[in-house]
Amino acid sequence: MNLNFRRAYPYALLAAGLTVPFLAAWGLYQQTHSLLWLIIAVACVLEFFPIHLPGGRQWSTSAFCYVWAANQLGFAAATTAILFSVTAAFLRSVEGKLTAAHVRHLLISLGAHQLALVPAYVALHRALFVPYLFRSAVAAMLFELVRLAVLTCLHGSMRRLGMAAAALRSLHPVALIIPPSLASLLSARNADWSITLPTAALFFSFVWISRVHSRLVDECESARQTYRVIAENSADLVLVAASSGEITFASPGFLASAGLDRESLLGRSVFDLVAPEDFSRFDDLFTPIGADGQEHDFALEIDGVRADVALRLTPIRTNAAHAGGYILQARDLAPRLRKEATRLREGRLEAAGQLAASIAHEFRNPLTTVMGFVQLFRPQFDELAPGAYEAIWGELERMKDVTDSLMVLARPEAVKPIPCDLAEMARAAIGVCDPLALERGVPLDLGPLPRVQVLGYPGQLRQMVVHLLRNAIEAAAETHGRVVLWITATEAEATVHIRDTGPGIPDSVLEHLGEPMYNTEMKGTGLGLMVVHRIVQQHGGEIHIWRTEEPTGTAVEVRLPTYRG
Repeated sequence: MNLNFRRAYPYALLAAGLTVPFLAAWGLYQQTHSLLWLIIAVACVLEFFPIHLPGGRQWSTSAFCYVWAANQLGFAAATTAILFSVTAAFLRSVEGKLTAAHVRHLLISLGAHQLALVPAYVALHRALFVPYLFRSAVAAMLFELVRLAVLTCLHGSMRRLGMAAAALRSLHPVALIIPPSLASLLSARNADWSITLPTAALFFSFVWISRVHSRLVDECESARQTYRVIAENSADLVLVAASSGEITFASPGFLASAGLDRESLLGRSVFDLVAPEDFSRFDDLFTPIGADGQEHDFALEIDGVRADVALRLTPIRTNAAHAGGYILQARDLAPRLRKEATRLREGRLEAAGQLAASIAHEFRNPLTTVMGFVQLFRPQFDELAPGAYEAIWGELERMKDVTDSLMVLARPEAVKPIPCDLAEMARAAIGVCDPLALERGVPLDLGPLPRVQVLGYPGQLRQMVVHLLRNAIEAAAETHGRVVLWITATEAEATVHIRDTGPGIPDSVLEHLGEPMYNTEMKGTGLGLMVVHRIVQQHGGEIHIWRTEEPTGTAVEVRLPTYRG
């Protein structure tokens, strides 16, 4: 919109508004008919009773009084009705002290009404070939549309014009026919009180019914939107299916993360979503008798996505004997299964810890004694069997490592956790594992190792990385592969990444890693990964292990919360 026009337009409306009092005064001077005062009174009253439309919009009923006055008493009389009704509505809306801005707003409103009256008056007096009933309806509609268009230009936005168009679309033809019909009865030449009073009562009844209807429609729409929001934002899969099984409403819920949307489900049969092994059970459930509203475990297969769910099927009763459809609510069982698996693993670790406590206590003291005597008799070992001391000491060190691991499972550290540099722990672990990597011919590559602090126990963190590196080196040695270690960090967490290019862990084994006495190798007890899981758990972190394909191997991520001091 042109800038100069936007600046001048409000003043043009103010000028049009200033003409209203003068025209009203002229109308009162020229016309003192009692009908004018009746029209003014009705127009002022109708300002309190607009026609309420669905969606919260309103359609002014005072416009019919302006048309009535224009037809019976002329343009000036209609202007007089506008002055009184708009002023009455303005005084009702003003709160507190009257200011210059209020007066300016009143004059602009009067100007908009005055400009809107011109096309309405022309339509009313130039289309004489059209019955008055329809002319008055068209004139009232023109008045409202022009007034809203004038205000739209004032605000420089198409929003108000869109509201006017929406109001027009929501306006039922009855709303345009009944009020002018009643107005024509009221303005009949030979009307008496026996006609006027019932007609007026009918008019106000119509306005009251429109308000009640609008309120009910809005309440229904609000309820419908509320239930839709609940369904669409629910974590559960919510479906509404007809008796034939066709899906008429869908809220994907947890399936949205797999890329399934509403359009991919609407119109399909619910029987197409059930896994083949559960089809017969679902067929028995999808009946008015079988739909008991209880949860049943089913497997769903939707476009290649498989999910174990707890399904509740509820019939929609249209009468006492017939189900008009079904509501299906499916809750993903994966979180519950993960919690149960975690709880089972923690229980096994707890049992292993209790067993380890007794073993480590009885085993540690004799081991310390043996290691002391072996060091004492080292010269004799070197004299009798060169190399025997190193072999014996290596095995004793291995036994000590096992004992230390058992102590980690047995109980938490007695000392308080301290801030630890995770990169320093990783370098210390690399120093321990370098000899094993050289012996097995496995290159040990290092990525970025940024300094990041976590709150924990240095010995346990170093032991955790050592266990993971040893496993990776052993796996990479089978395929002459390599091992890579690096660390990434954010404000919330630090992540240790270890990847090897070994044969990879089978998927059937992955879910059992960390369980007591379970190992991927033919030898060993699985104690290493069990200790790693306990250390990660004690530090409030998470561990993820998965098989990689390009290149083939195993990837490990240990995520620990960072320490901010």
